Amino acid sequence: MKMTGTHLGILVIALYFSAQACMANDISIAQIGDDFTLTVVQDGKNNSIGGVPNNTVPLTGDGNTMTMTQQGDDMVVEGYIYGDDNTITTYQGGSADNSFMRGTVVGKNNTIDARQGKKIDGSVDGNDSGNFEQYLTVLGDDNNVITSQVNSGGTGSGHHMAHIIDGDSNSLSHLQYANGKKNGFIEITGDNNDVTLEQRNTAAHFTDIVLTGDNHTVYGEQRGGMYGAHSITMDLTNNGGAYNISTIQNSANAQTYSLTGSCATLGGCAVTVTQY
Repeated sequence: MKMTGTHLGILVIALYFSAQACMANDISIAQIGDDFTLTVVQDGKNNSIGGVPNNTVPLTGDGNTMTMTQQGDDMVVEGYIYGDDNTITTYQGGSADNSFMRGTVVGKNNTIDARQGKKIDGSVDGNDSGNFEQYLTVLGDDNNVITSQVNSGGTGSGHHMAHIIDGDSNSLSHLQYANGKKNGFIEITGDNNDVTLEQRNTAAHFTDIVLTGDNHTVYGEQRGGMYGAHSITMDLTNNGGAYNISTIQNSANAQTYSLTGSCATLGGCAVTVTQY
């Protein structure tokens, strides 16, 4: 494991190693203060980067930069961040068997970049065969969230993503690219939010999007060539500012689209559905 850090504030780092240090890595971080920079690289077996997403707040402050890379096996990133103008970048790769990521960010103007296997388009095609799981909760305004799950190794590993955003003017990019089945769940409350969701490659894709608020823009794309049976479910509630929805489903198999919408604006809301 490699770790570097600079800070203005208080930093507490606990490192835990088993009797066989090459088989396990564990780092737990508590940070209070601003303008903190941390870089962690973990290689090998049962990795974990601490923080517990409950009432504890392990990282508090503004203008912090955290970069965490896990090139190993069972990898877990789990944490709670409270503050503004923070940049959090996580990457899990290295042909992992199981990759799990969960976190909560409270604040505004934060950038969260959470990749499993990569792309959009930081590429890196390591043909990861991980069963990827990712759960992110963002509470605040003007946040930019970029997420991806990529597995092009020809295996049937499934991908699961769930994102909850509460606030205004947030941007979410959600990509799942693999041969295994993909499940994507997005729940957003607030105004002027922008969502891009793409699910690609063979196998079945399922998406459930719930939006409450005004002036949302959503682009959804499910592609699976001749194999995938795709399903999109949307529930949209609007109280005065129009939403704009555009979706594409491309497969020779069954394609299902369900929209429940409330649009309280004189000009109406725009919905475009294309199925191949």
